[in-house]
Amino acid sequence: MHQNNSNSSGVQESSGSLTGWLIGFCVGIFGGATLALLTTPKSGSEVRGSLKKTANEVPNRLTEVLDDSLDLYASAINYFQLVIEEQSQRMKKAVAAGKLAAAKKREELELGGSSVLPFQHR
Repeated sequence: MHQNNSNSSGVQESSGSLTGWLIGFCVGIFGGATLALLTTPKSGSEVRGSLKKTANEVPNRLTEVLDDSLDLYASAINYFQLVIEEQSQRMKKAVAAGKLAAAKKREELELGGSSVLPFQHR
């Protein structure tokens, strides 16, 4: 099984999931509003007026949800980039500390097991 780890596929998968969620959300809102309006005891003209009003509001609501979702997505990406950068810096510091400790131990062993190095004071 081959796994593609490129960023573009991850973005495509995320945007596909977001698109699917938004479509489902819109269908749910519109379908629920339509069902509620059709099952209430109103005259035909009142139902048509309510349906028209709801249909006119859906694009605005969809735009709000889409904007909020994109803002949240961008915030999450920024947060994860910061976390990765922070962890990368910690890893670099740990590797540097390990190299320094290894160099000290190597020098100690080369000097015949002396616990005090020439540049250290007793």
